[in-house]
Amino acid sequence: MNSAQQPPSQVLGVLIPGGVVRTDFIPSDPSGTKFTLALTGISGNDISAVSELVFFLLPGVPLPPDHGALLYWQIVSTPASNSMSSTPFSTGMITTEFELVGAIYGTKPSGVFRTGWATNETIGAALKSPSNVTINLGVSIEPMSSVQNMGLIQDKTTHVAMKIAMDLFNYMQSFDTGLGGGGNMLVPKNVFDRWMSRFEAKARVDPTFFMKSSDDG
Repeated sequence: MNSAQQPPSQVLGVLIPGGVVRTDFIPSDPSGTKFTLALTGISGNDISAVSELVFFLLPGVPLPPDHGALLYWQIVSTPASNSMSSTPFSTGMITTEFELVGAIYGTKPSGVFRTGWATNETIGAALKSPSNVTINLGVSIEPMSSVQNMGLIQDKTTHVAMKIAMDLFNYMQSFDTGLGGGGNMLVPKNVFDRWMSRFEAKARVDPTFFMKSSDDG
């Protein structure tokens, strides 16, 4: 993206229900298409209480034509000053990889997105350690082709159904011996019950696990 296409510095807003609107995203690379915002004021156990957030374009400040804004989050953990523990989250500053939350764009200038922080295993481990845990948000302004490739402009219900169906298909495929022939799949008679038990067990740990992976583990 050239300089003529760079968005203004203040394009985006985020709101955690019950909190204040934040628009102080900071440019994080020379292209002017990457931004970060530290969720100061929300730390420790308060993080797991945040189930969703609102991400939106500011009124009258459009994105570049045919572009969308992808929202991500990451954990930043620093050791507590009085920590004597040697857990990974208490021995030095840790910054996790960014995880995708959702996207907004011209025809969808705002959205309410589930965070999944309450059931995130990494956040859970960090909160159990004697460390200071906060959340960083990251935004990347990307061409709509990238947004489309991530499946972020599909109807939400359809997208969820596709992900669940793919999880079932991959699970069934793990039993297939190839003896069915003719494109048929040979699986145990109780494969659906077994998949359902597995699905429910994994969903209790992470209700959105099937949105993150299509593996059959």
